[in-house]
Amino acid sequence: MRIKNVNENDIDKYLGIIQERTEKHMTGARWLLRAYSDLKPKASEDEALATVTAMIMENQISGKCVHDWEMPKADHIKHYNPKHLLVSEFMTTDIFTVQENDIIDFVAEMMDWKSIRYVPVEDNKGKLSGLVTSRILIRNFLKKDRTSKKAFLVKDMMIQNPTTINQESTIMEAMEKMREETIGCLPVVKPNGELVGIVTEMDFLRITSRLLGRLSDK
Repeated sequence: MRIKNVNENDIDKYLGIIQERTEKHMTGARWLLRAYSDLKPKASEDEALATVTAMIMENQISGKCVHDWEMPKADHIKHYNPKHLLVSEFMTTDIFTVQENDIIDFVAEMMDWKSIRYVPVEDNKGKLSGLVTSRILIRNFLKKDRTSKKAFLVKDMMIQNPTTINQESTIMEAMEKMREETIGCLPVVKPNGELVGIVTEMDFLRITSRLLGRLSDK
């Protein structure tokens, strides 16, 4: 086959790659999905994502074509090192939020129902405007006038301008910020203020628990 201004060796090389990918039914997207699916039953989401990412880099450095890449195995998870984890890799994204004009009693019921301690407050554009915590609710309950029928709103009690973090920060940066501020959570926002997730002390406890389990296994 001759194609104008294309080296024949390159033609053979790339057509060969296409043929092998077809025969092995393996593309980059298929490898990624299969690798993640294989790891997920054996690891948490952040462990699986971190391990798959490390394997991608290792395979790319080796120069192998994607159809020859090794699939990650359970042994690869043992090398999982969360020190360099990004916030985007372990933050909680499936979160409940409220708005400033919601009634605080409604928020309390929701937090009790879902067993959560922190609820971000969003505006109508999805940007973070505040934070409600279980401590705020307890304070409201203790000070509440039982004879009053006034309904307090979220905006009356929420923490305004709460401390936040971005997705590209590391787990160590998140821990240090929470320690310095003596707070139990960090809403995760984009540069434009859009809320995308939340990090709480429970996320750190989960990661620490797994690491201690690994050490005890050794």
